[in-house]
Amino acid sequence: MSELSGAGITVQVPDGWEGRIYTRARATGTARVDAASTHDAPNAVLHVASFAMPPGAGDYGSGAVEQMTNTDLLVVLMEHGRKSADTALFASDGVPRLQVDDVSTTCLQRLIDGQGGAQRFFNTAGRAFSLYVVFGSYARRVRTIPVVNAILDSLTIA
Repeated sequence: MSELSGAGITVQVPDGWEGRIYTRARATGTARVDAASTHDAPNAVLHVASFAMPPGAGDYGSGAVEQMTNTDLLVVLMEHGRKSADTALFASDGVPRLQVDDVSTTCLQRLIDGQGGAQRFFNTAGRAFSLYVVFGSYARRVRTIPVVNAILDSLTIA
């Protein structure tokens, strides 16, 4: 495992996996900066993938999920504006853990045969996030959820 840290987010990336953290400035495109944890900080995006993410992959993995095999996983953490942390959508407090029943074949941004996904919204440290996970194989989700939850267990947000 290797530690990845940026924008107030720290996560352990499994050996052989790829991880990146970048910030998305509000309404102006991508800006790669080390944002302080302030109300004006850009929104952070975290990708942890069991496969090589192609350059230019979208925030939710567009351009990458099409390349996933049935053994691959993609974990995305997308920060939303701090004002959202107090809304009903983000009412769940703390980093969630996934259960088998959380995974669906219909909650993907792009439906690809055989894949599954899960999305959960939460707040922590006064910040609002969506967790989006793509499973290369819906059928293998029972085996791969513990891998996803181990990554989530290592996640800290300041």
